[in-house]
Amino acid sequence: LELEGREVAVGPFSADLVFKTTESDRRVVVENLLEASDHDHLGKMITYAAGLEAAYVVLITPQLRPEHRSALLWLNDVTKQDSGFFGIEVRAVTIADSPPGVLLDVVVEPDDWARSVASVVNRELSETQRRYMAWWTEFLDAFHQRFPGWSRAAGPPNVNWINFPSGKSGIAYGVAVTRSPDGTVNSLRAELYLHKGDELWELFVQHRDEVDAVVGLPVSWEPLPERGASRIAVYRPDSDPADTEAWEEYRLWSSDALERLRKALQPIIDEL
Repeated sequence: LELEGREVAVGPFSADLVFKTTESDRRVVVENLLEASDHDHLGKMITYAAGLEAAYVVLITPQLRPEHRSALLWLNDVTKQDSGFFGIEVRAVTIADSPPGVLLDVVVEPDDWARSVASVVNRELSETQRRYMAWWTEFLDAFHQRFPGWSRAAGPPNVNWINFPSGKSGIAYGVAVTRSPDGTVNSLRAELYLHKGDELWELFVQHRDEVDAVVGLPVSWEPLPERGASRIAVYRPDSDPADTEAWEEYRLWSSDALERLRKALQPIIDEL
């Protein structure tokens, strides 16, 4: 999970914590309580899920009342696959004279959650997914050597993209195996992706000339209004991940492009 924001506005209300899954870019809303669950927060978490189009919703409370446990179970019964509701009870525990530690007990989870997770792990991957995993495995090894401490990403994804933290919620660096901006050829893309709206985009656009000069490669400035997001990217056209003999060349280009983007954009991010 990557933190997208705290106290995220949803109409007149605000969601405690909003995450996105790094592999599938789906939202997870977390509502925290320091007292027993109540109707007010149960209703709010459903409102947040609807307003933010969340895939999963997590309610954390010291005491999940029986009626609210039943409500979460019912919601999971009527919720479509690949989404659901969790009820988690939080406790402080000590061992001997140790400082208190946090213990989270999962009380409610989507039906067959453990089985579905196991099926995702164990299902047969397609040839394309296996190729992506092989590519990202080698990529991450080289990435961690070149940029120690930047990211803790370890497991290679079986999709065409990967994200790296920027230090600010809602903003992430990334590399993707994709198409050129005009859609004509296979390309590699290194990028900074802004999950938030126009305000952040305009801030970066103000530094466009400076960023272009520091990056030293053709920079593609891409507002994505249909996603409520935007992207600042560089492309390497005619890059086909099926060409395994070119992987080292591709890794070097991707790492270099990420380094250039980070050098140009991180000072702006740090000032936010």
